[in-house]
Amino acid sequence: MKKNNTHTHSQKISQQLCNTGELACSWYHGNWHLLKELDIVSTSAVHEKSIIKLLEIALKDLTHPRILLTGSTDETLVRIVNNTCKTLGLNFDLVAVDICATPLAFMQNYATDKHIKLTTCCADILNFETEQKFDIVLTHAFMGYFDKTQRPLLINKWRHLLKDQGSILTIQRIRPAESPERVTFTKQQSIQFINGAIDAAKKTQHLNNHNNIETIKQAANDFSKNFVSYAITSRNELQKLFTQAGLSFDFLEYHNLQKKGKLSGPSVPSNAEFAHIIAKKSEVRNDI
Repeated sequence: MKKNNTHTHSQKISQQLCNTGELACSWYHGNWHLLKELDIVSTSAVHEKSIIKLLEIALKDLTHPRILLTGSTDETLVRIVNNTCKTLGLNFDLVAVDICATPLAFMQNYATDKHIKLTTCCADILNFETEQKFDIVLTHAFMGYFDKTQRPLLINKWRHLLKDQGSILTIQRIRPAESPERVTFTKQQSIQFINGAIDAAKKTQHLNNHNNIETIKQAANDFSKNFVSYAITSRNELQKLFTQAGLSFDFLEYHNLQKKGKLSGPSVPSNAEFAHIIAKKSEVRNDI
């Protein structure tokens, strides 16, 4: 997709494929590529070098890994897996699961263009089943879409989908202890987000026949009005989710992401702490 029509293309796909009703998500997927190009939303590309590092560690003893992507909003993780495996000289099987068909279309379009074999499945990850288990489950900041009651189910589902000695690779934000469980944009944050989008568009020449001020403003407004994240507020809380599911840490580091600017809110690339995780299926137990 060329930059000058990426937003139009994304909007068209989202209008055709996005969920409606209670799970309506065209406000998210239809605007994602534009907001990503303006660099005002937090993406997996922000942690690309770290994701590659985690992948290289997890792939070390594998010859033909089977890898599952869950909750990948765009094609970034497909690109990272493909490039990393190519560098290591590995063939791989790649599967992507999402509750919405739109991001799967983004990923499949990229995979087709780059001659990458990708299997997609439109399903709620909590209900997803397959007879063929995975060596690696790879995701980024996905746990924030699940509240406290759902997160243990998510971790147990990931574990259930792993082969023996399989690994979960993820990078997850830890918010300040005083954060509310349900994090949304405040009115002031929303105003700053919209203004930040307009300023970024002017600086990066994203204003053209396809993107005008009103288009940029509407995209940022729709996103900030609807986006919700469920906070994880301590290292201990995060670690317990994995250990209680019968997973052990092969790799666990905490890093602060330093981003300049005045923007704040959920899914905004602001200063924050992130856990970098490889959790291995190590214990014999009954899957939930």
